[in-house]
Amino acid sequence: MPISFENRAGELHYVKAAKTKRGGTRYYIVKDKNKYKPEELLEEIPVGFEFYELPSDGLVTFRKIIKSKITDEEVSILDFVMKQHKTVRDYILDKEESALMLYILESRDGTWGILDEEECKKFRRYDEKLRFEKTENGLYRAQRFCYLSRYYGWITMESTENLKYLAEKYCYHADKESLLQFWIEGEEEPQAEAIGEIDGQPVFGFTLEF
Repeated sequence: MPISFENRAGELHYVKAAKTKRGGTRYYIVKDKNKYKPEELLEEIPVGFEFYELPSDGLVTFRKIIKSKITDEEVSILDFVMKQHKTVRDYILDKEESALMLYILESRDGTWGILDEEECKKFRRYDEKLRFEKTENGLYRAQRFCYLSRYYGWITMESTENLKYLAEKYCYHADKESLLQFWIEGEEEPQAEAIGEIDGQPVFGFTLEF
């Protein structure tokens, strides 16, 4: 019996094993097991591998297990704080190698109302909103994503040894524009400047840097 994994959309996934030219083995995720010979599909998960469902869109991969520095207790801290959240009810917590990620259900006003429950499962997407990085010296860094070219990537808003404090302070803003008001720890936020005109009126923004 081939091993399988069911993602949040209710779709079953199987693993096809194929030999490489160098004698190794490459694994592929497949959905229709009837297209393959029984011996082509794995019946056991190889040591050190796992099914992994991408939090953002529910796509399934088969990967080497990532050893994370994040403990179950730390996940529980963030989960407890999110369970108290008044405006976010649907979220996903995910462990990276050295960080704990918070994803919340993408807002699609008016869309969910015209789909039944099963259809909603297939189209649900989650946005990564907060990242809590765990450092080697015992600090946690609360981070949000910045799209400004010169700072593009995860920026640290605050660092402390208290994960619960960071979670309670920043998770409240996870689904709000107020999250963008927090800037890089210890730095002043850059000021917008006039970058052009539209119909004679100045347009303010930030000069792109490549």
